[in-house]
Amino acid sequence: MMEEQERVAEKQQPQVIQIMTTEHYNLQAARSVATSEATSRSNLFISTVSTTLVALALIGQISELGTAFFVFALLLFPSLFFLGLVSLERAIQTTIEDNTCVRGINRIRHLYVEVVPQVQDYFILSTHDDPLIYMQAMNFRHAGWQIFLTAAGMIAVIDSILGGIFLGLLVSQLFGLALVICLTVGFLAFLLLLAGLFRFLWPRFWRAQRLIKTLFPSPVDQQ
Repeated sequence: MMEEQERVAEKQQPQVIQIMTTEHYNLQAARSVATSEATSRSNLFISTVSTTLVALALIGQISELGTAFFVFALLLFPSLFFLGLVSLERAIQTTIEDNTCVRGINRIRHLYVEVVPQVQDYFILSTHDDPLIYMQAMNFRHAGWQIFLTAAGMIAVIDSILGGIFLGLLVSQLFGLALVICLTVGFLAFLLLLAGLFRFLWPRFWRAQRLIKTLFPSPVDQQ
C-alpha cells in the first residue's frame, strides 16, 4: 500500500510542481499589486496634504491670517485627517496582504526544497513561514521603531500632526489662549493621537498573522 502511494506521488510530482509554480507567480503578482496600491495611496495622501497647505498659505497671505484663514483651516484639516485615517487603514491592509503573500511564497519554496533538497543552498530567501520571517531574511531588527519606516507608520505620523494642528487652532479660536498654550495643546494632541494610532497598528497586524498557522517554523538557532 505504501509503495503504491509512493508511486502515485511520484507520478503526480510534475503536476504538483507546476501548480505550485503557478501559485508562486500569482502570489508574487499579488505582492506587486499590494505594494503599488500602498505607494499610490501614500502619494495621494502626501500630495493632497501638500497642495492643501499651499492653498492655506495663499489664503493666509490674502486674508492676513484673518477669519477666512481660520475658517478654511478648521474645515480643511478635519478632511485631511479623515483622508489620513482611511489611507492608514488601507496601508495596514496592504501590509498584511503583502506579508501573507510572503509567507505563502516561503511555503512553496519549502516544497521545492522537499522535492529537490540539493537546491536549498541556492535559495537566498527563507523557506520558513514565520510571521516576520521576511524581516529576518533581510536582517531587519524587530524593534518598535521599525514601524516608522513603513507606509502605515509614515501616514500615522503625518495624520497625528494634522490632528494636533487642528486642535491647536480650534483651542486658539474658541478660547483665545496664548500661542504657547495652543502649541502645547497641539503637541499633546499629536502625542496622544500618535500613540493611539500605533497602538492600533500592531494589534491589527498581529491578529491577522495569528489567523495563519505556521507550518514550517524557523529552527531555534535562527531566531
